[in-house]
Amino acid sequence: MDDQQTLRRRALLRRAGTGALALATLGGATGTGTVAATDADSSGSEPAARRQPSASATQWPQFQADALNSGYTETPGPAEGSVAWRYDTGDPGAATATPPATGTPFDEAPDDARDNVVSSPAVVDGTVYVGSNDGFLYAIDAVSGEEEWAYETGQEVMSSPAVADGTVYVGSHDGRLHAVGTDSGEREWAFEADGPVFASPAYRDGTLYVGTQAGSMYAVDTAGEEVWQRSVADRVDSTAAVVDDTVYVGLWNDDHTGSVVALDAATGEQTKEYPATGEIACSPTVVDGVVYFGDYARTIYAVDTGTAELVWGRQFDGAILASPVVVDGTVYVGGFDGTLWAMDAANGDIEWSFSTGNQIFSSPAVTRDTVYVGSADHSLYAVDRATGDEVFSVETDRPVLSSPAVTAGAVFVGSSDSRVYAVGDPTGGESVSATPPEATDDPTATGTAPVGGSGDGTTADDGPGFGALGALGALGVGAWRRFGAAERDGTAADGDE
Repeated sequence: MDDQQTLRRRALLRRAGTGALALATLGGATGTGTVAATDADSSGSEPAARRQPSASATQWPQFQADALNSGYTETPGPAEGSVAWRYDTGDPGAATATPPATGTPFDEAPDDARDNVVSSPAVVDGTVYVGSNDGFLYAIDAVSGEEEWAYETGQEVMSSPAVADGTVYVGSHDGRLHAVGTDSGEREWAFEADGPVFASPAYRDGTLYVGTQAGSMYAVDTAGEEVWQRSVADRVDSTAAVVDDTVYVGLWNDDHTGSVVALDAATGEQTKEYPATGEIACSPTVVDGVVYFGDYARTIYAVDTGTAELVWGRQFDGAILASPVVVDGTVYVGGFDGTLWAMDAANGDIEWSFSTGNQIFSSPAVTRDTVYVGSADHSLYAVDRATGDEVFSVETDRPVLSSPAVTAGAVFVGSSDSRVYAVGDPTGGESVSATPPEATDDPTATGTAPVGGSGDGTTADDGPGFGALGALGALGVGAWRRFGAAERDGTAADGDE
């Protein structure tokens, strides 16, 4: 069957005991199998990221730019890969216990759980805020790369900060949500949750929405008071997307199942559920009434938020833990198959693909002309949004699991080598008042061809045609989950036997 041939609705969906729609067969496990449950076309309406922008020339204030998890900014980022500065949070050491959004080991793991930067930066008014596995939240001058202050939580800070009205909010594995003054670096309050906080807080209209690895979702006001708490799963690693009066968040259960649920933002009551085949660690995004998300079962989903019916799904060669970005009718997402994919938002057809040399945990940051994404092959990539060609790459000393933040002329990202990197011109074209430390023109700031890809990193047509097991070896003990869940449900795709 042709990869782009649509399958009949009854072959795609099965009814769960509750009547909720669940995904069945999604074609071969070759990174090119697509299904379409409806004939819906793109509405052509303006993407949500443009209707409610939070990013600007001087700020990227929370994970994926805003409470929508849009991952988009109109601001042009850097066009070349010079490293303006590197800030070191500590010496890298031996194995990160919990890679971002996963509970499984992966190849080339960083050396120490204490000194790796997997938190994704927030940037507001000339300051970069980022967590580190050394237990600190850092404020770093965006131009000079010099430390402004460091706030200690006591355990790993893998959560990404959210900044609003002079306060930075961040979760910690100490089981608390911390509020810290942006000027002073001193604690304003610390909210006690029921478990480690890996997920990033989503800030919207004076309320923070955040999940815990004990399976709860919380709404907390900016005074540190609980608005509501709901037990929703065995674990929540997903960062919520807040759209209008609804909170969308991915769930992870110990029986290897998952879903995205819609919660009333005011009360926490569940209003909808969007089931998946595997656990969901990625953060969903919602555009034009469709929620997009990926799971451990190697699938990306587009589901109608109102009817909970599948619009389309596509299965790949590796888990989808990075968050999708949807802009101007195209979905951009990376996977454990080491590939950044661009897909038609209306039907899941592949527009282009870009191959890196290892798994992609990093969620892409998208501008008008460029997609920025990190890879576990130790590199940050800039990829042409229209063609999928490499613009530049910057090599670090360890996997780049952090998601990039973009402001005018610059991109900021963490690496498991314990450093935070500023790439491009963080002055935004303004005069520099301080000399950036470790400014460099060294070879690590220049582009190199991705391992296993073509010279420009792209793959032709619908993808590289990986073997069914080709990208799964790096998942270690977690690889069985995707196959086990499919086999238990009787939904194993062709090529999975």
